[in-house]
Amino acid sequence: MNKKKVILSISGHDPSGGAGLQTDILTSKLFNFHCVSCLTCQTVQTTEKLYKVASTDQKFFKESLKHLKKSTDISGIKVGAIPNKDIALEIINIFSSLDVPIVIDPIIYAGGGGKFLNKKDLIFCRDLFYPHSNLLTPNHKELKLLSNNRSEKDSVLFLFDKGIENIYLTGKLNKGTILNSLYSKGTLIDETTSNYLNKDFHGTGCAISTAILCNLVNKKKLKDACSNSHKFLSKLIQDSFETSGQDILNFKKWNLFMLLHLLMWNLKD
Repeated sequence: MNKKKVILSISGHDPSGGAGLQTDILTSKLFNFHCVSCLTCQTVQTTEKLYKVASTDQKFFKESLKHLKKSTDISGIKVGAIPNKDIALEIINIFSSLDVPIVIDPIIYAGGGGKFLNKKDLIFCRDLFYPHSNLLTPNHKELKLLSNNRSEKDSVLFLFDKGIENIYLTGKLNKGTILNSLYSKGTLIDETTSNYLNKDFHGTGCAISTAILCNLVNKKKLKDACSNSHKFLSKLIQDSFETSGQDILNFKKWNLFMLLHLLMWNLKD
């Protein structure tokens, strides 16, 4: 019997279908992974705005994680939206019991606006939760919020002092391109670019962080995992479809050309 590698996505539910657990699951399938999931929160959300966040009951969440860990051979963990420090504490407990790659997308605001974490819980996550990751994947707005509005370089050094060794900074607009920057121990080690399409997309942070995790589980080096995932996302957004708010990534329109690229990336050392 064939076995698939399994990753665990810990994130929220997006009823618009454009981000959160749904996007993590769809992304992992393209990399031939099975994705099990644990729900951190329900949301009232569209592609235009996040209206409300309701945390999963802590005891219910803890039991769900416990049974998933017991019954599943988990090869990697992706963390997305966290509504409060109580949920974060339960996730820290599973981190300590599994020796697998961990990628955290520090979602503070939804793409269309609306906040997930209050300031107190954000500080807790920054100081005690995010340092457990092998990679943190903030966008530029999130980086500034995490570092009290410091410059990019000073923000990275500030977070390194907090124990966050690897940061993949996404979504910087630079001369008509999107620039992503990989930092390790406070030092810039790689940059990748893609064309800027002059649109807003829903769920891109979820997709790229899950893709990076799949690459890491497949034993790719961190630099290659990030570069491959940026290429993956840049092709994925080309087939996005319009909504009343942000465009949604269209996983069903993946063609043979894209799949061949994925195969080539996975075959590379």
